[in-house]
Amino acid sequence: MKKIIIIIAALVSLIACQPEGQRVFGRFVPERKDDFAWENEYAAFRMYGPALAPENPSNGVDLWLKASPELVVDSFYYREHELGLPYHINYGKGLDCYKVGHTAGCGGLAIIVDGQLWIGGQYARHEILYQDDRRFSFRLEYDSVLVAGRIMQEQITITAEAGTPLCKAEVVLTGLGSKKLPELFLGGGIYLHDSIDRLGYNEETRTMTYCEDALSDKTAAEMNREYNGSTSQGRSYIAVYVPDEAASKPMIYDNTAVLVAPYTPGSTFTYYFGACWSRWCDGRHAYETDMDWEDFIADVAARL
Repeated sequence: MKKIIIIIAALVSLIACQPEGQRVFGRFVPERKDDFAWENEYAAFRMYGPALAPENPSNGVDLWLKASPELVVDSFYYREHELGLPYHINYGKGLDCYKVGHTAGCGGLAIIVDGQLWIGGQYARHEILYQDDRRFSFRLEYDSVLVAGRIMQEQITITAEAGTPLCKAEVVLTGLGSKKLPELFLGGGIYLHDSIDRLGYNEETRTMTYCEDALSDKTAAEMNREYNGSTSQGRSYIAVYVPDEAASKPMIYDNTAVLVAPYTPGSTFTYYFGACWSRWCDGRHAYETDMDWEDFIADVAARL
């Protein structure tokens, strides 16, 4: 009964208008297998929950492209699950065309031990910590993250704020007990899909950017070809920023670019990730080229 009440409440929220002036938003999505979704002005994201466990999800981040700062999470879910209109198709507001699979996805946590990338599964619990028109903060907890043969627990707190494309991620890994790991590195990862299209790095600001064809996923490309008559949907822009001065240059493991720094279990590790679309605009066409995005992210990171 409790689950039914939650779902009904969620469906009501899907058709309700967001308050005027609200720039960030997020919520638990029980009607879509326990997703946790959120958005800032530049893009929307989601991470995967307990109900998706049979499908072997990751603790990576999924990306939804937005055409403007307008909030879209509720309308995308409503369109998909109530109207039968897939959010993989661009109807004018944006689309979900980013394939995560069992990877770090768009800025998800990357754990490196002995030259190997370790990716976790679905979260076990969620908690909303703070929300208003300009800031949204939540915490996800993972009970079993396999790292070099050891089971660890992950806690990640993510904060989205108005005025910046970068979400802040604060990570704590625990649970080793008396077992000792080799040197451990944490940071943000970006799955490169079929190829390294344009992977950039700014050494001064320690920002890693990745730009690719928005329809790199063949299924999304075919769906948009059938509906829009074209497989051209611009470029996806992604970024990771690691403020730790000990951060390495980008490295690639399992077709995933990572930007990491040394980590001590039990401490809090902070990094940032974000995304945008070449077709996004806020009254002007803001990031028309890959270089526009790379320069913008370097400037944002320098001011954090």
